[in-house]
Amino acid sequence: MELTIAGVGTRLGGRWVVDGVDATPPDGALTGLLGPNGAGKTTLLRLVAGLLVPESGAVLVDDSPVHELPRRTRARQIALVEQESSSTVPLTVREVVALGRIPFRSLWGSDEDEGAVDRALEAAQATALASRSWATLSGGERQRVHIARALAQQPSLLLLDEPTNHLDISAQLSLLAFVRGLQITTVAALHDLNLAAAFCEHVLVLSAGRLVAAGHPADVLRPDLLREVYGVEAEVLTHPRTGRPVIAFHETTTPPSQESS
Repeated sequence: MELTIAGVGTRLGGRWVVDGVDATPPDGALTGLLGPNGAGKTTLLRLVAGLLVPESGAVLVDDSPVHELPRRTRARQIALVEQESSSTVPLTVREVVALGRIPFRSLWGSDEDEGAVDRALEAAQATALASRSWATLSGGERQRVHIARALAQQPSLLLLDEPTNHLDISAQLSLLAFVRGLQITTVAALHDLNLAAAFCEHVLVLSAGRLVAAGHPADVLRPDLLREVYGVEAEVLTHPRTGRPVIAFHETTTPPSQESS
């Protein structure tokens, strides 16, 4: 899927929280959406998903404005995994993943739906969890199941809002390696810059709702940008095995002022 974010802006509470963002995340790759708290990351993801209508500009998927697509069509193309996705209904893991088939489902379901659920569970390495109650899962297991539900939608565009929140380091590394390996156009809001540097092929950096940098992590995550956007001093080193950037923070200055997203 070709995703184009063309001059997108929107206000919340009378303030511009996303302001004139232009970006073209690469097809089939993992793009990291970066920026301090309040930079507008979650709002931008919701604009891309079509859950919010931009006040200026447009989000285009294959040249069509995403917010003009019929809801069912949009749900078949775009899957969003938000930070706080929960269910108070007692469901098994398989039933949670099967919710991803709603945009495709006939009245009684089909063998195709069952096969899609099976493939999504396998892809997310969650098959062994299928009969478990959702309520018994750990944070890392829940993240995998949410991604399996998204994959059951068979999306062309995957959007993830802080997918590594509350995960231990092993689970973070495993999850991002898995997402990168999907080769689906993916945009993931991330707080950990070293994870973004290690796994993303492309990053977008927001500050106060504006896009201040875009490109490969090695080209974007430089000391001057980290100072300007995050208010920190850092050295950017090279990982001895992967050649990827590694950021060593060593001093905090005055953080930049941010608006709430």
